[in-house]
Amino acid sequence: MPEFFTGIGQLLSGSFLQSGALWTLTNVPGFPPIIQTVHILGIAVVMATIAFQSLRILGLAVPSQNLSEITQRVMPIFWIALIIMIFSGSFFVFGRPNRYFNNPVFAVKMICLGPLLIMMAYYHVMSKTEENYWQLSAKRILIGRTIAILSILLILAICTAGRWIAYLEYIEFPLWYLEPYHDGTEQPFWEWVQNWSLSQVIASTNWFPTIETVHVIAASLMVGAILWVDLRLVGIGATMYPISTLNRELIPWAWGAFAIAVITGVGMFITRASGHVLNPAFQSKMVLLVLAGINMAYFHFKLFRNIDQFDNSNSPPTSVKVAGALSLFLWSGVMLAGRWVGHII
Repeated sequence: MPEFFTGIGQLLSGSFLQSGALWTLTNVPGFPPIIQTVHILGIAVVMATIAFQSLRILGLAVPSQNLSEITQRVMPIFWIALIIMIFSGSFFVFGRPNRYFNNPVFAVKMICLGPLLIMMAYYHVMSKTEENYWQLSAKRILIGRTIAILSILLILAICTAGRWIAYLEYIEFPLWYLEPYHDGTEQPFWEWVQNWSLSQVIASTNWFPTIETVHVIAASLMVGAILWVDLRLVGIGATMYPISTLNRELIPWAWGAFAIAVITGVGMFITRASGHVLNPAFQSKMVLLVLAGINMAYFHFKLFRNIDQFDNSNSPPTSVKVAGALSLFLWSGVMLAGRWVGHII
């Protein structure tokens, strides 16, 4: 590890920042999973902002949206979400500074974060200097596309490193966990599932943290895509675009990310199946998923039939706003319950 990082860890160790963070994490009921959820939701917004803006720059997504307009609209949200992400993550970093600043994976995360912020700030600032700045010359288009590609790669690296911080043991000792998981309950079928060869391979090798990393990235992208549509339904975001257009351009990305999240989620579930089925957080997550699906079905098969009546409205009908707000609430609940699963088992 670079001496710079280890020095920061030593400086923070025993400081009032560590004392305050540890007190909050240990004395506020439910605080660790709640603040982790806030952290992940911040990541979801940051990732969605970078992903869809970068894909728009590359001409691969949301083609109907003006590039300059989408930059000016989403970048303020990006910076707010980034602040929330850093603030929520600071509790864990300050609470155990030596664990993080002596961890090479955390160093990778920080090293990737720096260039990403510089590029995003540069792109945002330059886009304000002149209308359609990044589309006025071949050189600027090339630079913009380069920034877009690098931004996607860096945010994926940051999310991957963020999940692997806790799994450094997997890197050094990839077979550290060979015994099947048992929680003492009588669940013959689910115990049989978690004793499958596939379940054991995932649980005892680098596959588990890898699958979890993909799961978190997919879930973040899914929630981020849904977020932009829901904000339009509520009437507080992208109101210059028809609801049908945003729905057509963003929901397929949400479905694709959802499919990946389900596949990876099943991969994690089978490693501790007998414990998960009795876990109240996991049960809550499943209930919220069903409710979110019902809400989405209600919107698409009931409310969407009358889309011509409010497609371009800056203030959609109350029923549409309620569906959008409920979607935001339910998907946030899914993320919260997902974090609680690991804190109960």
